[in-house]
Amino acid sequence: MSIAELHIAYERDEDGTGKIIATARSGAFAARGEAWFGRDLDDFVKQLRCHPLSWDNPPMIEGGVFDRQRGFAQCRVRIAIKPFDVRGHLLVHADLATPVQSTPDADLQNRASIRFLTEYAILDRFAVDFEELLKGRCEVAVLTGTTS
Repeated sequence: MSIAELHIAYERDEDGTGKIIATARSGAFAARGEAWFGRDLDDFVKQLRCHPLSWDNPPMIEGGVFDRQRGFAQCRVRIAIKPFDVRGHLLVHADLATPVQSTPDADLQNRASIRFLTEYAILDRFAVDFEELLKGRCEVAVLTGTTS
């Protein structure tokens, strides 16, 4: 068993949007991704505070590049937190990717899927920190857990 962490930083823009910079580490694996988000992050915080979390509609954010015809063309940050077992463990799932600017560069994109377990008490603290992050009152929100 090893320590795992998800670090979220937020750079807000004047128009109410902001950039999420997510870094995740689980055991020997680590990744970083960043994407712009709108005002939907407040809904994510509300979902994090639901007990128990929904099996069918877990808290999730995802951002990246959108194509008006195809929808999501390039996911750079996806974070979901789902129930894992009947004992109350939660699965944190972070998909993070580097940006690519054009289709020929797609083969150069680095992508990682980091997963680890956490608990409701730790998630509650993360939700408070995440809300403070969105308000500009802290620099990073950290969700900790273990690899097994």
